Parts: sequence; C-alpha cells; structure tokens
Amino acid sequence: MDKKYTDIIRYQINNWQDADVRTVPGVMTQIHCGPDKDDPSIEYQINWFIDCSETYIHNHRHSFDTHCLEGGYSEKLWQIVDEGSGACTYQFLRHSGNVFDSPIKLPGALQHVGSRIHFPGNILHVGIDQYHAILPNASSAERVLTFLVKHTPSIPVEMFVLSDQPVINAPKNEIQPATEEDRQSLYDKLDSWLAKHHY
Repeated sequence: MDKKYTDIIRYQINNWQDADVRTVPGVMTQIHCGPDKDDPSIEYQINWFIDCSETYIHNHRHSFDTHCLEGGYSEKLWQIVDEGSGACTYQFLRHSGNVFDSPIKLPGALQHVGSRIHFPGNILHVGIDQYHAILPNASSAERVLTFLVKHTPSIPVEMFVLSDQPVINAPKNEIQPATEEDRQSLYDKLDSWLAKHHY
C-alpha cells in the first residue's frame, strides 16, 4: 500500500480525539479523513464493515479506488439491457438516510455482466456509472476493512438504485456519530493492522 495512505491512517490514530468517526447502523463504521492536501477533489475514507451484504444494485456519487486491507467480498456488476422483450427496470433516486423517491420505469432488463473479488492487497476502481452490489466472501470470517480514495466529479452525480420490482422496503439508516465503543473498536483494529504490517 502506498506510504501516503498508510501515513493518513497513522495520522488518524495519532490524532484520534479529532477523528471524524461515524456509524451507518448495521452496515459499517467509517472515518472521514478529509481532502487531499494538494488536491481538494480527492477525499479519503476508511470503512470497517459490520455487514457488507448490500442487497441493492446501486451506483455512487463519487468514483473511488478501494484498497482492501482485511477480509474480502465479491462484487457483481449490472447493466440494463433492452432486447425489445418488453421487460422493464425500476430506477429509484436514493437520498441520505436510505430514503427513496418513487421509481422511474426504464425499458430493459437488469443483467449480471461481470464479477470481481476484493481481497487484502487488492485495489478496485468503482466508477460513477457502474451499477454494482457486493456480497461477503463465504471463505472469510473477518470483517472487511477498506481504505477509499474518493474522486469528486466535476458535475454532481445522483445515487440510484435499480430493481426489477416497483417497491423497495428499506429501513432508514441515517449516518450517526460513532459510539465510544465503536470508536475504540475501530481504533484497536487500525492500530493492530498497522502493527501487523509493520507500518
């Protein structure tokens, strides 16, 4: 892993009282590490998944490179393919807190067009126009720990969810400040990861 990125992790550890640690209930604990000092269009983030099963096929507002530090998951890539069969796909605009607008009906069926595996030492690039869903690796019992390099697009991009059903039943899960217990757990995890890899 690039020393620049491990230095960012080390900085968070050394300045833990100021670390911006948040929880997405039932999904992950994350640290917003702030922008790159030389390029404000780049932001850094650390994700420690509680459960990396994402049932929604979705895109992201930012393109990003995800560096897998521990654990692993499988990623499925999806596209809408219109073969004139009359099939349709429902597109939901997704807001913060896991809130969705009423769907827009699009022609074409959702098709699984590829798969990738994320594992320690690997880097995956996820573009803003890439629709994907991730699943935990059955062979790994470790929680997934990743370091993200996020790129802000020049033109704002919306986040959408695609489904073959017109209704999504989703619990609201607003991002919250992490509890002291969650903060301590993530601190211990990052500290042990740095020590294990001699950073």
